[in-house]
Amino acid sequence: QNVSYPQTWKGLKVLIMSYSNMKPLSSASHKYIAEWVKSGGTLVYCGKDDDPFQTVREWWNTGDTLYDRPSDQLFQQLSMPSFAPEAEYSYGKGNVVVIRKDPKEFVLEKNNDDRLVTTVKNIFEKKGNPLRFKNYFTLTRGVYEIVSVLDESVNNDPYTLQGVFIDLFDPQLPVLREKVVYPGEQSFLLNLSRVDNSKRPQVLASASRIYNEKVSRNQYSFLTKSPINTTNVMRVLLPVQPKECNISDNSRNKLTDFEWSWDETSKTVLLTFENNPEGIEAEFKW
Repeated sequence: QNVSYPQTWKGLKVLIMSYSNMKPLSSASHKYIAEWVKSGGTLVYCGKDDDPFQTVREWWNTGDTLYDRPSDQLFQQLSMPSFAPEAEYSYGKGNVVVIRKDPKEFVLEKNNDDRLVTTVKNIFEKKGNPLRFKNYFTLTRGVYEIVSVLDESVNNDPYTLQGVFIDLFDPQLPVLREKVVYPGEQSFLLNLSRVDNSKRPQVLASASRIYNEKVSRNQYSFLTKSPINTTNVMRVLLPVQPKECNISDNSRNKLTDFEWSWDETSKTVLLTFENNPEGIEAEFKW
């Protein structure tokens, strides 16, 4: 679905793909895959291409398009035979390796993935890049850091992040300078170093929807709404430590049943109060 975007291919040397059960939405994606292989990429195609979904009425077998399976159209783009047998093929500056095993077979029995791992390892080594094995996955999306450490992998080492983070998997939204993720654990963090315009007051994390934000030289306010009988915990970024924090209901009656505290490291306020679907207004002054 994203093959038409140049960033998808940036830095990509080896692509492992399969049409086992899942099928491409159209043949258009094959043009981009073929172009990437032609320019030097290596495609590892895994699959027997014999699942029932190969024969559903779709783009590859209707109208003027007559293929037994969608991969046949891809292989045609790559100057390969239809239902290409297991082998290695050259196309332009790149290569295609066909492994006639469905992905599920790699995990059904111990060491069933040896062929796949060895193939990928050899490809990387031919390109002058040794294959590195790890026990974790990391993903960065904007201000968010996602980490998962596997408990049945090449080692049992934890993964450590250092910086200034808000732990979004902790209901108290603590600020951390270091987060250690152990095997079998996942972590979802907000990285404060990635926040745009960090001098601007803003709600970073909250158990509610935020409306009607207003910012002045020494004041920040907003309306927050969330279901009744739930507690709101939020982290609010401010330029300096506030002198006042006021909470009021939708009738502008000031409330006293709330708590707030300042964290100098992150320049954030931790604010907690009982939610109200009619709205709670929060106001900070400094």
